[in-house]
Amino acid sequence: MFKVLIVDDEPYIRKGLVNIINWKNYDCEVCGEASDGVEGLEKIEALKPDIVFVDINMPEINGLDMIRQAKDLLPASKFIILTGYRDFSYLQEAIKLGAYDYILKPSKIEEISEILNRAVFELKLEREEEKEHEKMKAKYSESIPVLKEKLLFDLVHGYKVSQEDLYYQMSLYDLRLDEYLVMYVSIDEDLVSGDEIDQKHLYQFGVFNTVMDMFSENYKVEKVVLNAQVVVFIIMNLNESEIKLDKAAQIAGSVQQLIQRCFNFTVTMTLSDPGFSVDELYVRAKECESCLNYSFYMGANSIILYRDIIGFYKGFDLEGLEKYEKQLSSAIQLGDDQQVRQVLGELKDGITGYNLKPDQVKHYYWTMAYNINHIRLSMKSLESASSNISFDMGSLYKMIEDSSNMIQIHELLESAAVSMAEKIKDYNKANINVTLRKAMDYIQNNYHNSITLQELADEVYVSTYYLSRMFTKELNKNFVDYLNEVRMEAAGRLLKTTDDKTYEISEHVGISDAHYFSKLFKKYMGVTPTEYRG
Repeated sequence: MFKVLIVDDEPYIRKGLVNIINWKNYDCEVCGEASDGVEGLEKIEALKPDIVFVDINMPEINGLDMIRQAKDLLPASKFIILTGYRDFSYLQEAIKLGAYDYILKPSKIEEISEILNRAVFELKLEREEEKEHEKMKAKYSESIPVLKEKLLFDLVHGYKVSQEDLYYQMSLYDLRLDEYLVMYVSIDEDLVSGDEIDQKHLYQFGVFNTVMDMFSENYKVEKVVLNAQVVVFIIMNLNESEIKLDKAAQIAGSVQQLIQRCFNFTVTMTLSDPGFSVDELYVRAKECESCLNYSFYMGANSIILYRDIIGFYKGFDLEGLEKYEKQLSSAIQLGDDQQVRQVLGELKDGITGYNLKPDQVKHYYWTMAYNINHIRLSMKSLESASSNISFDMGSLYKMIEDSSNMIQIHELLESAAVSMAEKIKDYNKANINVTLRKAMDYIQNNYHNSITLQELADEVYVSTYYLSRMFTKELNKNFVDYLNEVRMEAAGRLLKTTDDKTYEISEHVGISDAHYFSKLFKKYMGVTPTEYRG
C-alpha cells in the first residue's frame, strides 16, 4: 500500500479528499492530514508518505516552500498541487521544484482519480526498478570474489590482460600487489574418486579456511583454485615493513600440522621468492610450480621454498615443443624415471592415432632424442655430473634411422630417456647430501660454540625447514639430537683423555649448564660422566 498525506488549510477540502476517493482501489491509504506547511513538514518527516496532496496558499509556510524543503527529505515522493488559483507562474515554479502534477479547485473526481492513478503507476514502476537495481547490486557484490579470482587465475597463468583493464580491475577489487609471496598448497593424494566432486570441494574448503585463519593476523590472503588438488594463495603483507619469507614458512608449517590433525590428510606447500609488482605474479607462480615438482625428492607433507632448490638441475626452458616433448623433457629434468616411462607409454598409445608414415614417426623421435641430447649437454656443464654421462647420441640417431618398426624406435628412446632421468636423479640426491654434509662438518668443527638451526641454515644457504627435513629424512634424527650426539661423543673423549672437571668439559663442548650436561650425557651415553670416566 502507498501512503497518502493531505496538506490543506481548509478542513472540508481535506475531508472531501479522504472520503471521495476509494483509496484501496489504488493500493493507497491516507496516513495523515495537516492544516499548514509547518505541520505538513512534520508529518512528512514522521510518516514518510509516497503521495502528498498539498495546497499552494497556506499560512506559515506556503505549499511551494513546503515542497522545496520536503523534496530533500523524500525525493521519490509524488507531490500533487491543490490550488484555487489559475496563476500559472505558481504552477511553473511548483513543477520546477519537482511537483508531480496539479489539480485546480474545484475538480472532478475523474480528474483526481486519473492523476492519482498515474502517480501510483509510476511509483510501482519505480519500486520495481529499485528492486531490480538492488538485485543487480547484490548479484554484483556476490560476483566480486569470483571476478577477482578469475583475474588472478589469468595473471597466475600468464594470460594477457590489457594494462588499462588490469589496473581498473585491481582498483575495483582492492588488490595491491606491491609486495607478496605466492604459495601453492597441494593435497598429497587423490582422496576421493573422480566423480565425487563435492567431496573434493569439502577438502579444499578445509584448506581455504585453515590457511585464511592462520595467515589472517599478519597477512591479506587471496586464493586461486587451479584444480581439485592444488590451490594458489597470494600472501600480501599487512603489518610489517617487508614480507618475511621465513615467518610465512613457519606459519605454513602450522597450517600443515592443523590440516593433518583436523582433516586427516597431508598437503605439500611451496613458497616463491617475494614479488614486488603484478607483472611478477606469473614468474612467482612458476617458481611455486617448480617447487611442487621437487616434492618428488622431498616427499609428501613438505614445505619447499624456491630459494632452496637453486642447487637442483632445472634444465632449459623448451618452449614450442609438442605436448609429449614438453612432458618428457620435464620428467627427465626432474629425474623422475617413473614419469618418463608413463609419458612414453602415453606417447606410444597416442601417436598410433595419427596414422603417420614411417619417416614422419622417425623424424618425431629424432626430435625427442635431440631434446634428450640437449639436456645431456647441459648436464655435462655441471662439474660434479660430467663424469657420469657417457652414452652415444650419434648411435641413437643411427639406430632410430635403421629401425624397422615402431616398437624398436620406442624402446631405443625409452632406454635413453630413462638413463638420462636416472643420472639426474643421482645428481639431485647427491646435491642434497652435499648440503647435509656441509652442515654436519660445520657442527663437527663448531660444536663447542652455541649453534642454532637458523645459524646453521644460514651457513649452508638453505631455509631452516629444508635443513630440518634433510636431517630427519637422511639421518632419521633431528638437528638437536645430532648436535647433542656430537657433543656427547666429544665429551666422552675428553673424559677419557683429560683430568678436566665435569663442568669444564661441559663448557668445552658448548654447554654452559653442568647439571644439564650431566643429564644429557646419561641420556645419550647410558651412564653419568663420573661412571663413564671410571
